[in-house]
Amino acid sequence: MEVNKQNPETEVGQPTEERPPQFEALMAFLDAETYEEKLEILYRMQLDLNDYLIDTMAVALDVVIPDGDIDDRYRQLKGCLEAKRKYEINRFR
Repeated sequence: MEVNKQNPETEVGQPTEERPPQFEALMAFLDAETYEEKLEILYRMQLDLNDYLIDTMAVALDVVIPDGDIDDRYRQLKGCLEAKRKYEINRFR
């Protein structure tokens, strides 16, 4: 068994799993500790959003964003994040 040097977890000849271009931004959103950080990431992702990403982010925030136009869904998700940010308690104050 020959190991792929670029990705040691895969064997040579096996196709590697391709990640969508928004994958890193989505992971950053999910890992963000504050709603402020999540909002900043959402702003940066605005032009690259699709229904799957909005659904994933909504699940992470425990909210439901109804199906519809992508711009409307973005505004609804942003509104939810802004409301959560407003009431977020900062323990380090």
